[in-house]
Amino acid sequence: MQKPHRRAVLASLATAAALLATPASAVDHRSGNDPYESINSLPVPIEAPSQTILGQAYTFPKGVPLIEVFKITIEPGMKTAPHKHAIPLLAYILSGELGVDYGSRGKKTFSPGQSYIEAINWCHVGFATGDTAVELLGVYLGQQNPNQIKPEPCEDLE
Repeated sequence: MQKPHRRAVLASLATAAALLATPASAVDHRSGNDPYESINSLPVPIEAPSQTILGQAYTFPKGVPLIEVFKITIEPGMKTAPHKHAIPLLAYILSGELGVDYGSRGKKTFSPGQSYIEAINWCHVGFATGDTAVELLGVYLGQQNPNQIKPEPCEDLE
């Protein structure tokens, strides 16, 4: 005679085997063969995706990956301190208008829906250009050790 828990385990295995043997559509969360056919998925264009906004080539850090995402808000009339990034940073403008002063490399302005790879190891200042705050997502593509996510301060623009 089988013990009750052994019967339950066998019944569970039999159920799992039956589910695995049926076509995938039988266990799909919705009808249809394409799980993405009712999802709206549009690519977000990145300005010059294989280089930074200043035309610099970049590579990804070699160590254990660390990706961090920040929602950054700069209020009207405010600006960041001069700083630089040691790693690739994807910036995506959610709302408002972002101005970035790259010193001797000029100023650039970004509007909602625009995205770009920020300059690497080049001092710059970000600011809201209009009467409303600018909000952006910053996706930092770093490594765990050393953690290079935090921007490095600069004395001044180059």
